[in-house]
Amino acid sequence: MNFYDWFFLEKGRAPAGLFSWSHLLSVTLILGAFIALAIILGKRFKGDAKKQRNTFMSVTAGILGLFIMKMGFLLATSTDIGNTFLENLPLFFCDMMVFLVPIATFTRGRVQGICYDFIAIGGFVMGFMGNYFAGNIYDFHPAFSYLSLISAFSHSLSAFAALFVFVAGLNKMEKRNIPFVIGILFVFMTITLTVDYLTGKNYMFFLGGDGTPFGIFYDLVKGNLIGYQIIIYVLQCGYIGLFYLIYYPVAKWIKNKKAKSQAS
Repeated sequence: MNFYDWFFLEKGRAPAGLFSWSHLLSVTLILGAFIALAIILGKRFKGDAKKQRNTFMSVTAGILGLFIMKMGFLLATSTDIGNTFLENLPLFFCDMMVFLVPIATFTRGRVQGICYDFIAIGGFVMGFMGNYFAGNIYDFHPAFSYLSLISAFSHSLSAFAALFVFVAGLNKMEKRNIPFVIGILFVFMTITLTVDYLTGKNYMFFLGGDGTPFGIFYDLVKGNLIGYQIIIYVLQCGYIGLFYLIYYPVAKWIKNKKAKSQAS
């Protein structure tokens, strides 16, 4: 068996399984490397607008490149190109970075600030949940395989973007922008839900958990789709609201602590 068959087509190999040692080890190593890099570059490039923009241009290239690599491989190896295309549109929560990182890179002013805030808030959950709770990946693929690594690098790059924004001080977290930050997710979810009903696909897991923790809530409402979908909206939009509720007191506490330290 050649490397292509073993690594790309996964011939003769069993799925890693969610929370298996190979799953946890691979995503932890990749995510940890990106987190360390974000801290180093964020500190080094703080206050340097040109290097910050160049970093985000690199993140844009990485995120778009990984998506193209995944879609290209899936279409090239598919026997039903139309269905494969419909099943892999960038309409999951983590796929929002495909749109928001380029917008943040090439815009200015308030639009850029809103995108930075969303990236800072959403990137952490994308990096953590997307890596450690990806039952839709590791229940079907070995940990060291093309599609699993594409997933791990994509989610870890989202975490990198979030942490880099925080460390480099790019996020504004202005209260006037909260409705727009939440609104981005609400609109994206509504578009996705519409696509799910039109195509029968399960983007953002609106039609079922598919091995993710959302399945707990699907079972909780005994498969009632309307009730389940309302829960999905509340959980995801509520996460952003909860983040803000925690962020402002913590930011104030840090600011006061620094002021006291400087005064003493």
